[in-house]
Amino acid sequence: MKWWQVVAFGVATFGYFIFFIASEPKRGLILSLSLLPDQLVHSWCDGDWSRFALLDRTPLIAASAGLLLVAYLAGRLVMERVGADDGLSQLELVVFATGVGLNLISLYTLVVGLAGGLQFRLAFILPGVAILVATVIRWREWFPVSESFAAIRSVVGSWFTERSTTNLAAWTCLPFVIVILMGSLLPPWHFDTREYHSQVPKEWYEQGAVSFMPHNVYGNMPLGAEMHAIVGMNLLSGKDNWWWGALVGKAIIAAYAPLTALALIGFGRRFLQPTAGMIAAFVFISTPWITHVSTSGLIDGASAFYLLATFYGLMIWYQRRRTDESSTPALLLAGFLAGSAVACKYPAVLFVVIPGIVATGCLPLRKLHLRQALTFALAVALACGLWFGKNLVLAENPTYPLLYSVFGGKTRTAEKDLQWTTAHGPPRDAAGRSFSWNSMKDSASLLFVRSEFASPLLLPLAVLGLISRRHRRLVLALAAIVVFNVVAWWLLTHRIDRFLVPILPVIALLAGIGATSYCDRVWQRTTIAILCAGFAFNLVFVTSPLPGDNRFLTSYDVLRRDEPTDGPFSAEHMHRAHKYLNANVRPGFAVMAVGEAQVFDFEMPVLYNTCFDDCVFETMTKDRTNDERMDALREKRISHVFVFWYELDRYRSPGNYGYSDYVTPELIRQEFVDRGILREIPLGLEPGNSQLFEVVGWQAWDDE
Repeated sequence: MKWWQVVAFGVATFGYFIFFIASEPKRGLILSLSLLPDQLVHSWCDGDWSRFALLDRTPLIAASAGLLLVAYLAGRLVMERVGADDGLSQLELVVFATGVGLNLISLYTLVVGLAGGLQFRLAFILPGVAILVATVIRWREWFPVSESFAAIRSVVGSWFTERSTTNLAAWTCLPFVIVILMGSLLPPWHFDTREYHSQVPKEWYEQGAVSFMPHNVYGNMPLGAEMHAIVGMNLLSGKDNWWWGALVGKAIIAAYAPLTALALIGFGRRFLQPTAGMIAAFVFISTPWITHVSTSGLIDGASAFYLLATFYGLMIWYQRRRTDESSTPALLLAGFLAGSAVACKYPAVLFVVIPGIVATGCLPLRKLHLRQALTFALAVALACGLWFGKNLVLAENPTYPLLYSVFGGKTRTAEKDLQWTTAHGPPRDAAGRSFSWNSMKDSASLLFVRSEFASPLLLPLAVLGLISRRHRRLVLALAAIVVFNVVAWWLLTHRIDRFLVPILPVIALLAGIGATSYCDRVWQRTTIAILCAGFAFNLVFVTSPLPGDNRFLTSYDVLRRDEPTDGPFSAEHMHRAHKYLNANVRPGFAVMAVGEAQVFDFEMPVLYNTCFDDCVFETMTKDRTNDERMDALREKRISHVFVFWYELDRYRSPGNYGYSDYVTPELIRQEFVDRGILREIPLGLEPGNSQLFEVVGWQAWDDE
């Protein structure tokens, strides 16, 4: 590339940076925060240095690290057994074995849960001990002492002595990994996490078994990434081990982000060049979307890892297939990783498994390879089949709640299925059209500029990778993955940009190829300048309150009390009514939540439902007399009823998910308050937001 072309690209990229920042008001705040570093750091301890704590994270870090270690060892043992570890570097072994092991632990937890043993601690400790014993036997063969120390000295020494773009990218990854780790150890705050990612494992653990959940439709889907929380609940002790274990589960979900970065590094070393892989890892791990989903407990990062790992495994398989090496173990590995993606989320069937079956069935070209495709599919079934079997038995639909017209399913009706498909299908514009030029422009604007947690590094470097003359076949394959995912996302889903997070590693690979397209000094300096600008912007962004909770250095005592300060960034993360109920509901009594599905923080039994399930309040009280209603509340020991009007209004608003129209302010006032069934508790809540009621006379139930 000529020097003036390099300069032109640099100017265009920084122009895009300015446009990118100016296009969203939140991004402009980053510039202000960068001028107030003391305020930013102050927000990490909730605006008050007396709330600082760090050592209280130690037990959770130890439990999470131990679980990851056992996952790696379990995966390594299984890979060795099938021969899938042959020819892999130590880095690749860490990546693949940990990915395999995490799903193995998840599947084992599901088996224990179906057997009703989720509170039997030895069921989790003894297998871990057995894995450690088996590892000791294999240790010297896995890690020859002389070779291991030599490799460590070589790698670590190069970090401190070499000056290169590769090492710059390596060091700049570290702050983002630390932010992800510290953020993952914060209490759940995201709606989806409080509703089911952390709530469902909590419910299953407290009842001691995996069961059908008629009140939470999400609890009947594959939850492969969430099951590690139950292991954490068994590793920790005390009456609040469900809460601490949920944080371990969040940390394991977050661990998929650095694991994906390691996979990108390994991919670069094998198929590209080390610098390309390292830059891809940096571009990926520094993207605010990755910090957001990883620290909030969302499992899109796990989906991203398994998509990349499947592609990585298929590339190794094809490489060996072309050289007549034994490729079946690599094919089994890729299939198991694809199935692990499905065990995390249904859409992986479309985005990971089907492309994998097509690839294994058609490559090499000019011939159909059914045996290869069947081998891949068998490994997929081993990794996720138990989830479908569980649903077939418990929910009477292996794909619950999907494919209602084919399988039906417990508690499902035609009306509920229509509600679900409408909510999760392509949105309609003002003219009632789902597919139009304007909707396409809106989606393009969202993906290229407006996406809330996008990185300014992705687009310019990825575009450069697309037009690069290097690695053309690989670039075309990566581009095909991106195009297929984006087109399917636009045609089949409700077009939430977060659902494209799984292809970020693929885009990062394109960015890594683009950044290393040329080798002259001017290009390298321009690339370093672009990466440094992206590093500065993204680091301030992810450490600010904008992606979510950033109280990284706040003590757990303060976090659980959730008492905000007067600081500029302080916020209340738990509803005031929730805190009142935790402090005032007596042992042996329960709460009913109406319109509220974020119930993870409740420390007492709670009856609730999601918007896609039957309203439990309606089921219990509709068309009943006063005495029948009171008897129903007494039977369930419900002492308080919380009604979240804000959420009910949101669900019922045009274009939203929908909710039963039974519960209204008039109904509550006329049929429950005026008739002496419920009495409002004045908490000074914002009018129209919510109301908290106590059941009249509940205090006397203990005397009956």
